[in-house]
Amino acid sequence: MLNNVLTEDKILLQNNVKNWEEAIQIAAKPLVPEFIKQDYVQAMIENVKELGPYIVIAPDIAIAHARPDGNVHKVGLSLLKLDESINFGEDSHYAALVFVLAAVDNEQHLDLLSELANVLNDSEKVSQIKHCSSSKKIVNIISKTHKEEF
Repeated sequence: MLNNVLTEDKILLQNNVKNWEEAIQIAAKPLVPEFIKQDYVQAMIENVKELGPYIVIAPDIAIAHARPDGNVHKVGLSLLKLDESINFGEDSHYAALVFVLAAVDNEQHLDLLSELANVLNDSEKVSQIKHCSSSKKIVNIISKTHKEEF
C-alpha cells in the first residue's frame, strides 16, 4: 500500500522553510484538493498549536495529521524532505522529514501507517532518505524496504 500511496508526485524536496507551520502547509500541497481540503491543513496546524509537537515521533521525523472528518476524501500520504531540519517546539523537536497523513476514518490508514513505520524504524533507511536528492530515489528506498519485508 505504501508504494501505491507515497509516489514521486507526493514527495517534495526543499532546502528549508521559515517555520513548522509552513512545513506542514508545503508538505500537504500534493494532497490538496484530491485527498484533503485546505481545512484539513489548518486543522493539522491547530493541533500542534494546541497539543504541542506530538507529531515529531522520532528525531528528524514528523507525521502531521488531524482527526478524520469531512475534510479528507481518501487515504493519502505526502512527504516534505528538508535539508535543514525545522523545530516544531521549544524543546528541540526537530524534523527534516515531514509527512502528512490523510485519514478518512480511524482504520483505513492503519496498514499504510504500519508499512511507513517499518521504513522509519530502520535508521539506515531514514538516513538514506534524508540524504536523497530526488523523489525518485526516495521512492526506490521505500520500494526496496517493502520488498525486503516479503
